[in-house]
Amino acid sequence: MKKNLGLASVVSLVVVVVLYFYFSKESNPFIEEDIPTNEVAEIPEPLYKFGIPLDEYQMLEGKIKRNQTIADILLPFNISNQDIFSIDRLSKDVFSVRNFIPNRDYTLFYTEDSIKRAAYFVYEPSPLEYVVYQLKDSISIYKEEREVETIEKTMSGRITVSLDHSIREKGGSAALVSAVADVFGWQIDMRSLQVGDWFKVIYEERQVNGEPIGIGKVLGAEFNHIRNNYMAYAYDQGDGFDYYDDLGESLQRAFLRYPVEFSRISSRYSKSRLHPVLNTRRAHLGTDFAAAKGTPIKAAADGVIIARGYTGGNGNYVKIRHNGTYTTGYLHMSKFGNYKNGQKVKKGDIIGYVGSTGLATGNHLCFRFWKRGEQVDFLREDLPAEKPLSAEHIIKFEAMKELMDKKLNDIPMDWVEDVITASNR
Repeated sequence: MKKNLGLASVVSLVVVVVLYFYFSKESNPFIEEDIPTNEVAEIPEPLYKFGIPLDEYQMLEGKIKRNQTIADILLPFNISNQDIFSIDRLSKDVFSVRNFIPNRDYTLFYTEDSIKRAAYFVYEPSPLEYVVYQLKDSISIYKEEREVETIEKTMSGRITVSLDHSIREKGGSAALVSAVADVFGWQIDMRSLQVGDWFKVIYEERQVNGEPIGIGKVLGAEFNHIRNNYMAYAYDQGDGFDYYDDLGESLQRAFLRYPVEFSRISSRYSKSRLHPVLNTRRAHLGTDFAAAKGTPIKAAADGVIIARGYTGGNGNYVKIRHNGTYTTGYLHMSKFGNYKNGQKVKKGDIIGYVGSTGLATGNHLCFRFWKRGEQVDFLREDLPAEKPLSAEHIIKFEAMKELMDKKLNDIPMDWVEDVITASNR
């Protein structure tokens, strides 16, 4: 009996304890385990595009149509003709609204209270730049550049048709083709490449928001042509990058090998050639580079423009004096570059664009070359080299070359297993 009474007492005690804690919890909401977290909702950061807050405006994106004007776009958004006149006038100092190009992107920011009214118009002339036309309050116009990231990239390829075909097949651009051709232009005749030749290249790609917008410089390259290896290394002695071979000798000449983006030679220097238009034999004292209309034409070397104009035979032409010895001429341009007569130009500056003006049957550049006042065959000239590697830079160059050789050797070549490379040649 006592045993049963003891068990009953224990059970009663447990029940009392449980009830105590239950009712204590119900009557006291501030027991630690029940303290509310009082979490504050996170306020999202405002989103911006072109520096303009998206939560304040409606947004319309589009592309410039052919013959479309700024008035066509803004008038439906209650911008007056007087304001459009002001935009046209003010834009000339930054980026004229008359220079819009079809199919380029634009974005319109507008409010929609009682009426739709444009607040900002943004035009993108290139992936790198955008122009903001502020339309609210007072009109102002400014141009901005996006942040550019430079990425080091590599490529290897085997020649099956041409250098252009091999690089484009790997996803490379025309600019990369031209850059590689320029680097090796005085060592390898790109017209004589053979099936089985191969190359490796390390280069810079410029990107905006992860999208490529062009290339920078070639950092290092290896070209195997008819089983002979040619090396190229970019090195800066303090006044800009130049290219050197594995012995530290300059690869470049004072003149570009090709004054147009990599193309083919359609006609050579000759004392007697059948003229394709006049149908008579006469001297052709230049080198013709066939290329598509609009292909950029580059100044072959530093110099001063001494003639720029049009004649019936030459079409649109430019003539550049480089020094007391050398002068160059560029004929049959479709249009000129931005350099005027009397202005200085640097090697590689764009002075015009390929065309067929004057006595020409197709689009090409006729490149003329004078030495001491006499027209000579540019391709046969032994032209002066660029500056050699100075003694104090040799050790630094060797260290850079060793690192670049390792990077070149690490570039895979999936078409061959046993080849001559920078490390085992």
